[in-house]
Amino acid sequence: MTPPDAVNPYGAAPPPPEGSGSRRPRTVDYSFWAGIACPIIGFVLLALSFSVITDAELEMILGEAGAAGGQTLTLDQARALFRVTMAIVVVFCLVLAGLWIMFLIFMRNGRNWARIVITVVGALWFLLTIPTVIGGATGAVLTTLAAVLQLAALAATIIYAYLTPSNPHFQPRTTPPGHF
Repeated sequence: MTPPDAVNPYGAAPPPPEGSGSRRPRTVDYSFWAGIACPIIGFVLLALSFSVITDAELEMILGEAGAAGGQTLTLDQARALFRVTMAIVVVFCLVLAGLWIMFLIFMRNGRNWARIVITVVGALWFLLTIPTVIGGATGAVLTTLAAVLQLAALAATIIYAYLTPSNPHFQPRTTPPGHF
């Protein structure tokens, strides 16, 4: 029989047998995928919101600005300003979506702080989306439907992250020194 030190001179514990490791609960995976759906639905909502702005509405806004004594723009200038604004909003939303997905990945990997961040940001996102549902214009049925879907995905993300099967996944683990 070989002494244990001869097999492993560094004294490390042998690797666990195949299949004995802790598995991530399905509820955490459900939370992750519901969270991934949130920015996707958000971009659909954004596209729907931008698509309803017409030249007639831009002209109406220009007329109101002129009547209020503001600086008047031509319709072409207003269109250009609208396009620049759309580009800035899309870039901003892409950055936010990237951060959201990063926190979802950390949460999926068992980081409780990420679950808390997702809860706080998700709650704020939820509150900011509610006016779209409540005050939805009569002609914006698709926008209202997308907002309702987004609220459902946000709620599912947070609820699944806190269900009883999910909680052990976020408990601190004891790792050997030097392992992260």
